[in-house]
Amino acid sequence: MIFNKFYISIFLRIIFIVLTCILFVYLIQRDDYLFTSGFVAFLIIVQTALLIKYVNRTNRELAEFLIHLQQGDTSVVFTKENIEKTFKGLRDSFEKINVDVKKVIEEKEQKEHYLNYVIDNVKTGLIAFNESGNIEFANNQAKVFLNKKNYSLLNIHNLDDELIDIFTNTNPSESKIIKKTINNELYFLSFSSSEFKIGSKRFKLFSIHDVKQEIEANEIESWQKLTRVLTHEMMNSITPITSLAHAIKRYLKDEDGLKSQTEISNELISDIVENADIIENRGTGLLEFIDNYRTITKLPKPKFETLEICKFLKNCIQLFDNDIKYKNIKIKLNVIPENQTLLADKGMIEQVIINLIKNSIDALNIAVNPKIDLISFIDENKKVKIQVIDNGTGISLDALDNIFIPFFTTKEKGSGIGLSLSRQIMHLHGGIISVKSEPNVETTFTLTF
Repeated sequence: MIFNKFYISIFLRIIFIVLTCILFVYLIQRDDYLFTSGFVAFLIIVQTALLIKYVNRTNRELAEFLIHLQQGDTSVVFTKENIEKTFKGLRDSFEKINVDVKKVIEEKEQKEHYLNYVIDNVKTGLIAFNESGNIEFANNQAKVFLNKKNYSLLNIHNLDDELIDIFTNTNPSESKIIKKTINNELYFLSFSSSEFKIGSKRFKLFSIHDVKQEIEANEIESWQKLTRVLTHEMMNSITPITSLAHAIKRYLKDEDGLKSQTEISNELISDIVENADIIENRGTGLLEFIDNYRTITKLPKPKFETLEICKFLKNCIQLFDNDIKYKNIKIKLNVIPENQTLLADKGMIEQVIINLIKNSIDALNIAVNPKIDLISFIDENKKVKIQVIDNGTGISLDALDNIFIPFFTTKEKGSGIGLSLSRQIMHLHGGIISVKSEPNVETTFTLTF
């Protein structure tokens, strides 16, 4: 064993001290050996001190090695004079440990350099700060988005008000998008938040993306869809108006010019009046269409108030009491918890819920055992969700992508603005409206606040 020399040395020293003690006891009983007894006692003290020094020297060497190892310093070495004489092979074992630890530290440093390089070169900004608002870390892209070169001296409260609001009021798993001009270039910055804990300290981590290209692509796609719908609606009105106007012109004018009064019969006048009525009706429809367009583009700002969700939804259901009884629809309300509240504009959200219930009732015309479920709950992200679920005809996969586009409708007499208006109202409340549908099985509209 590598500790044999140490044990033998300690053992021999103790034996020698014990023998000296026996000699001291023997001598102290003899009156003629008092001086010798004193010398032997001194010898015992010296031997004990040397034993302690010997043990302490070895302990110091071991402690020094372990302290250096704890601090990650692998440069310490043990000389043969200090270690090898005492512990055979221990120096080689410690040097092997030193090499292994040094290798682990080097690998760790390489991984750290690699991760730092990756983090500093991604196009996503990453920024972390503690509970006091001091920034602990920010990569290069975050510095670009914050327009700050030196983040180490930065506190989030030194940023502009818009960024302070985002960093302090954005909840985990929540996202916010702002427009920001940096060095004369416009960015659409998306902020996503998460929280983590190291030891007793809590940190907030934000990822920042420039979503300008995605937003522009979505805007272009939305405008294209809207343009197609607008073109379709306007052509439906303008084409017959043009055609009827041309017909009236033919009734009143021929190749020689305007017809005389004698050439215009009562039957012809009747046709002209009929065509004029049709033109008037189509013109009125076009004006209503334009008025609807103005309605969805000029929504007022919400006036927020605290709503008792259970009571609020009951009032919405009561508005359709006659339709529900007439069509024998089973409607169920489930609010969890029952005392749940919501900060929202009562009139606006009421308009959304009414529109969704009305759509469900219309979809249940041919359903067997028609039913509507209204559910309100708080999800795992502590967000309020209200769902309107029915077992009606549902929405086809092709129509799902278009139902929120203004004036797109699957109904024969629908205006196509209800769901578009609902989406805008939810956007003004910082929420979203989503839908999933399995035709003739179940359709679910979800409002997430």
